[in-house]
Amino acid sequence: PSDPVVVWIDGGSASATEVLAGALHDNCRAVVMGSKSFGKGLIQAVYGLKNGSGLVLTVAKYVTPSGTDIQGSGIQPDITGNAVPANILSLIMSTDTSKVDFNDVKERLSEPMCKVPQ
Repeated sequence: PSDPVVVWIDGGSASATEVLAGALHDNCRAVVMGSKSFGKGLIQAVYGLKNGSGLVLTVAKYVTPSGTDIQGSGIQPDITGNAVPANILSLIMSTDTSKVDFNDVKERLSEPMCKVPQ
């Protein structure tokens, strides 16, 4: 695929959203924009016990393909911004991409700026 992709994240982006953003980023498929994600990187199982109490057990954790642990630290964007820019909001409502700098996105996804983990 040669079309550039941008993923917008913020503090409300958590869990599977962070896994997707991290995987696309680490595989040089997308540039991540916005602000740091929430940092929910644990998978937990809850077991009810006979006495009415419960046991919460962490059974797995999310890491990106390059090995970045998501728990507590979240995903750091390549391009920071605290609010969705008006030009991106307009893209949600239309197909006008004239305000997106695709050359910058393509450059960030090319070597040497982006290397796929081995």
